[in-house]
This record gives sequence, C-alpha cells and structure tokens, in this order.
Amino acid sequence: MKLAERENDLLEALLGTTKSAASLLPVLGQIIAGYDSYKRSSFDRNVLNLIENLSQKVDNIGEFFQNNFFKTKEGEKFARKVIDAALDTQLEDKQELFINVLVNAPYSQSISELEKLKFVDMLRHLSRASLMILAEIHTLFLPQVRGPGRNPEPTGSYPLVAPDDISEKLSDKYDPYLITSSISEMESQGLFSRTGEWRKDPTTGRSMPGGGFATEMCYTDFSARFVEFIKERPASQIKP
Repeated sequence: MKLAERENDLLEALLGTTKSAASLLPVLGQIIAGYDSYKRSSFDRNVLNLIENLSQKVDNIGEFFQNNFFKTKEGEKFARKVIDAALDTQLEDKQELFINVLVNAPYSQSISELEKLKFVDMLRHLSRASLMILAEIHTLFLPQVRGPGRNPEPTGSYPLVAPDDISEKLSDKYDPYLITSSISEMESQGLFSRTGEWRKDPTTGRSMPGGGFATEMCYTDFSARFVEFIKERPASQIKP
C-alpha cells in the first residue's frame, strides 16, 4: 500500500521522536510512545509467570532441564517452540497449558516427536473456551475411546461427536451456541475423525480402519492423547 505524502509524514513522526508524535496526534502518539515499554513489561510478566508456573510443577527447574529428552536436538527444538508460545502475550491465557506440555513431553514416549509438535500447534490455535469445552467432552467420552492401552466398554459404540447432544448435556454449564461453535473450531483443527479406531495388521504392520461413521465425527484415541498431553501431570510421575 502506497501512503500519501501527508500520511507518510505522520508515519515518520509516529516512528520518530515522542515529542513530534504527541504534538501531531496526542492519543495515538502516547500509545505508540509507550508501546515498547508495554511490550517489555508484558514480556517480563510472562517470564515471571512462566518460572512460577514451572516451579509449581517440578521440584527443581535446573534438574528438570537435565532430562535426556532436552539434550537431544528434537527435545531442544520442542522446548524452544513451547517456551516461545508460553511467552506470547496473545496466548497468555493458555500459558499454564503450555507449561503442562513442556513438563509432559519427556514422559510421553508413546507420542512421536512429530505428534508432539502437532499438539503444540493445535494448542496455539484453539481458544481457551474451546479447550474448556474439550475437557468436558473428554470426561464424557473417555470410557468409550479405543486405542493402545485403553479399556473401553466392550459393548459400547464409538463416541459420536454430536454437537446438539453434547450441547444439551453441557447446557447447565455453558451456552449451547458456545459449545457448538467450540466443536466446529475443534473439528477445523483435525481433533476428531470419521474413523473410530485404526487396527494394525499383525502380518503387514499396516493400520486399517476399524470402524466409524460415514459423515459424523468420532472422539478418538488421537483426541484423548491431545487432552492428556496438555493436562497437568501428577508430581509423583515427574522425575529429573
């Protein structure tokens, strides 16, 4: 976009001295003049909150980062990605969840490195409201989820993500429109699937669809793993 001469002069003033910016446009000038200070104070606050949150979850931060996971190239890359997100002012309301992810990563050997990175990206993009709704859905559907190490009800069907049904069940806590909107947001992030489970062929080693729905979405082992990855891990399971 090309600026007119007057707008260009104003831009230079706003990006220049505080005095000239304030004289040309007092309100905007004051905001821009204080922007660097605001960003710095926000960053400092987020750093302090990060340290406080992490110290509440691990006994010794220094020893925690001595875990072999963080000494690998992949582990270091993962930690940088998570900490960068945790210090993002726009994601401040989810900082504790990013700390959970950081703490859980070394102890989640069943989750591949690529999937861990995917989960971080999903956490970045899902709103706090959707994550709160997701926690409720997880509680509702976990007994029906099928996957390695899980013990679903033998006669139970795949957990169907039916927005109206879920909205009715959770309407005593959340507005139904908020619930349906949040479910649409989760679907857009690939959290649900039409395939209820994948079963590995013992001969070929390939996975084949084990069942599901033609058009409806299921709450799957992938959905449950994401929730478990961002949840707080009991202190007894955290070791340096």
